[in-house]
Amino acid sequence: MSRHERRSQRLRHRPSRAIPALIAGLLLLAVGAALVWLAISLLVNGTWPPLLQEPRDRLAALAWNDPALRQIAIAAIAAGVILLLCAIIPGEFSAFTIDDSDTTGAGDEVRPAQEEETVISRRAVARLAKARCLQIDGVDTAAATATTRHVRLSVKTYLHEPGDLRVTITDAVRARLQESGLSPVPQVTAKVRSKD
Repeated sequence: MSRHERRSQRLRHRPSRAIPALIAGLLLLAVGAALVWLAISLLVNGTWPPLLQEPRDRLAALAWNDPALRQIAIAAIAAGVILLLCAIIPGEFSAFTIDDSDTTGAGDEVRPAQEEETVISRRAVARLAKARCLQIDGVDTAAATATTRHVRLSVKTYLHEPGDLRVTITDAVRARLQESGLSPVPQVTAKVRSKD
């Protein structure tokens, strides 16, 4: 991915906030479904469902200055503030920056700042690490996950005694990520298990 701009600004690729949106959507769906069920039950039977008769009577008996009503209001306000903060506060960067700045052949001069910034997704970094890991002798299967600071590999080998295979894997993957221009290069860790 890259972005062209007149000004030299860093690309701010943020996560989509899918998990908070999913939680809020599920909660609102549950509340909506419960209200629809209550309304239909009230219309069909003419009374509240027996399951909710006691809570309804308790809520009807509450006064405006009742401590229970204050606690309900405080909980609702806290939930609203938390959801609002989840929507407003930006998350951590979810993409790696690729340093593709070239140096000129003469001396230590560096070319002027580029008008373009290149990034690579965490999923792509994990796939790159897994592909490099699978090229190493002794590796049978591999799985990789990547965060903005770490790349974690889970490796299975057909060797009964893997020896220093873990060190070989981490060094090779780290070197491959460095060659690809990741800036900064994430920490690489590997767990090696022998297949049964």
